[in-house]
Amino acid sequence: MPELPDLEVVAEILAPRIAGRTVRGVELRRPDLLQTGEASLRALAGAELGPVSRRGKFLRVSFDSGLHLVVDLGRWAWLWHGPGVYPPSTDTDLRLLLADGTEVRLIESKVPRLAAVWVPRDPLAEPPLVGLGPEPLDPGFTPEALKRALAGRRRTLKRLLTDQRVVAGVGDAYADEILFQARLSPFRFAHTLSGEEVERLWRAIGETLRWAIGEIRSRAGGKLMDREIRDFLPVHGKRGAPCPVCGAPVAEVQFDEVRTNYCPACQR
Repeated sequence: MPELPDLEVVAEILAPRIAGRTVRGVELRRPDLLQTGEASLRALAGAELGPVSRRGKFLRVSFDSGLHLVVDLGRWAWLWHGPGVYPPSTDTDLRLLLADGTEVRLIESKVPRLAAVWVPRDPLAEPPLVGLGPEPLDPGFTPEALKRALAGRRRTLKRLLTDQRVVAGVGDAYADEILFQARLSPFRFAHTLSGEEVERLWRAIGETLRWAIGEIRSRAGGKLMDREIRDFLPVHGKRGAPCPVCGAPVAEVQFDEVRTNYCPACQR
C-alpha cells in the first residue's frame, strides 16, 4: 500500500500536469469505488483543477468549485495521466476527462480492488481525513508532540507507528525502516521508552521519510509510478538478507497479515 513517501512524490508529479485544467467530464467505471454518491462526482464536471496534495495515506485534488477529490489507492491502484486517445482498459476504475484532451485515470489491475474515492466539500472535517493524526514532516511534530502521542500507550511501537490516529502516513514498510534507523525493537512497548529513546525515534521518523522521498523522486524520474518503489529499503521485505549495519540476517514476523522485518541484533 502506498505510504507517505510514495504519495508525496505522486502529488509532486501530478500537480503541474493538471493544475489549471478544466474537467470536461467524469466516468465512474466501478461504482463501489465512490463513497459519497454519484451526484458528488458529477459535480466535478466543469470545475477547474487546483492543487494536488497528500494527507496521511490519501491524495487530495482540489477544485475551484470548493469540492475535493480524496483518493485512497488501496493496495494496487495507481494514477495515470496522458492523452485521451487511448481506450481505457478493463482495469480502469475512474476517468477524469480534461478539456485539453488529456485524462487522469485511476487504474487497479489486481484483486481485491480496494481503492476508494470521496468528494467532500470540507475534507478535513469529513471522512476519510477527519480524525487523522499529525503529519510527521510538519514543523509542529516535535519530540514533545511524539512523547504526548506515545504517553501511556501499552502497545508495541510497530502498532503505534502504523496507527493513522497517532502518526498519519506511515504504514508497515516505513514503520520497519523508522524503527531500524532508531535501533528500536518493533515489539517494544511505547510506554517503556526513555526520553532519549523518544527523541531518537522522532529523529528517525523525519530522517527516514525525507530520505525515502528523495530516493523515490530520483527513481521515478518525473513519471507517475504504477507500483511502489521499495528496492532501496534496508530491511522491509529483506528477510534473510544481511543487515547493512551488522551483517546479521534480517528477521521476519508475520501476524494477522502484517509483515514485520527487523534486525534482531541491532534492534534488541
